[in-house]
Amino acid sequence: MMSFKVVAWALLAALGLAGILLLNYWASYQPLSTLTYLGIGVAACGLANLIVPFRFLGIRKRAVGALILAGGVGLAVAALHWPASMIRVAQPKTHLDKIMPEYQFSERHSARVHALPEQVMQAVGEATFSDMKSLATLLKIRGAVLRAPTKGIGDLQNKRIADSFREAGYLFGGSEHEIVMCGGFNVQAQRRLEVRALEEFAKNREPGAVIMAFDFTVEEAGDGWSTLTAETRVVAPGGASAGMARYWRMIVPGSGLLRLQWLEGIKRRAESAASPRS
Repeated sequence: MMSFKVVAWALLAALGLAGILLLNYWASYQPLSTLTYLGIGVAACGLANLIVPFRFLGIRKRAVGALILAGGVGLAVAALHWPASMIRVAQPKTHLDKIMPEYQFSERHSARVHALPEQVMQAVGEATFSDMKSLATLLKIRGAVLRAPTKGIGDLQNKRIADSFREAGYLFGGSEHEIVMCGGFNVQAQRRLEVRALEEFAKNREPGAVIMAFDFTVEEAGDGWSTLTAETRVVAPGGASAGMARYWRMIVPGSGLLRLQWLEGIKRRAESAASPRS
């Protein structure tokens, strides 16, 4: 018969594994972000043991808690500060590949939609911030962490996401079955990048620049179904790279959740438009 201590360790390991799986369900697999949050979790466990040792796990000394805390903090700090490598597209296939053939950070999500490709693309343009049901909560958390007030969250709810990106200076392009949105900001000079054509983003190496691109592609899957894929790419080629790496690895869970909700909203709109024909 297993002891209570073995069962407790097994349950703790199962909870940790469940947390990792949930983290990587929201966002496409991001090893360094996973290690960051694993380190934070281990550090929190160590801090708790530093206060009151978990005797049910066989931990009887606060020194063990201190070691666990130090290990967790070290893991999180190392993952956050690990240099971001550059990813290069070997064979460009989409407009996104041409606009941003080199990038450092990315995430990709897909959904099957019971609608025609043209109906899905129309729904992409009609998506509003109300589709992102967790947006208000995540913005409040971000504001609390950065000690910056969040204003006008309610005003965003019925606003089309594409319109908001246009107002923010993003440039649009693509084709019949692809939409690309690309924009940038110079974090050192605190201003938008002065880019007039999408093609200019591929060669932009302005110091302090952070360039972000969103891509939606739709492929017909047969029998009235389509496959919708959303991809986000970010590159910070100059001095902003280290700061962007830390920021990206922290926001991956929330960012992934919002993108899944964004896709679900598009899917719901497209299938609603397609239902009269079925």
